[in-house]
Amino acid sequence: MFALTRHKVFLIGTVAVVALLTLGVSYRYVSVGSIGFGTGGGRDSESNQTGPPASTLSSAPEPVPEPEPEIPLVPPAEMLYKLKPVREAAENITSTVFMFRGDFSSDYYDIFMLHKRATRYCDKDTTVDGCDVKLPRNYKWWTLSSKLVDALEVMCKAPEKPDFYVKIDDDLIMSERKLDEVIRRMAATNCQVAGGIAADHGYYWPVGQVYIFTRAILERLCLLYPITGELHSSEDITFGRLLNSSDTGMFCNLDRPRNHWHKDYKDRRVRISHFTQHNE
Repeated sequence: MFALTRHKVFLIGTVAVVALLTLGVSYRYVSVGSIGFGTGGGRDSESNQTGPPASTLSSAPEPVPEPEPEIPLVPPAEMLYKLKPVREAAENITSTVFMFRGDFSSDYYDIFMLHKRATRYCDKDTTVDGCDVKLPRNYKWWTLSSKLVDALEVMCKAPEKPDFYVKIDDDLIMSERKLDEVIRRMAATNCQVAGGIAADHGYYWPVGQVYIFTRAILERLCLLYPITGELHSSEDITFGRLLNSSDTGMFCNLDRPRNHWHKDYKDRRVRISHFTQHNE
């Protein structure tokens, strides 16, 4: 009988302790969502709380992040071969081809006549053969934007300027005949920048395999010098950013593979492939 009574007392005491602890815990913690944070004491310590009351915490809305700024869309540029001529192309059109010669270029890059025609811009301390202009700095593949800016400055200072400038990559496959056809067609239109024109940055920019621009475009870029500040890691996007234009009439697309190829070409008797990326 005595043991049973003691057992009942023990159970009653246990229940009482658990109840008291439950009350204490529920009081000492406030709920934020589904996570409890201690307030550091009972009711007597509420005056020492540094945060807002529990009711405020539990109803506080989640912060809303600022919306990402939308890049304004620009319409796709028209294909050059679809543009109607607005003038007769001059007979004596002048042009210059330029390329960035680097240690990553193949020793036989000039197997294509178009590359032999190019003015080759090289690093200051390059040891490769076949350089026409040595620029004031050394560059990496991911700093070609700086190389472009330095090369354009050389062109800006040249006493004579041709009608058209053609930038090519060392892995571009394009015949001289096709290039001259493109330039003559471009000269008969209002297009001032031709290439694989991209429209995903709020301004047009020409994909760097090949792009052609007029003397007027170069003169517009020359007004920006000295060019300071951070440049985009991609040289072709930097070219578009410097122009900062969404003027549809100024840009036109070159239709690949209608007139040029990048890295690979194949016909009935010839197959040309660049197996390695220039930045590997």
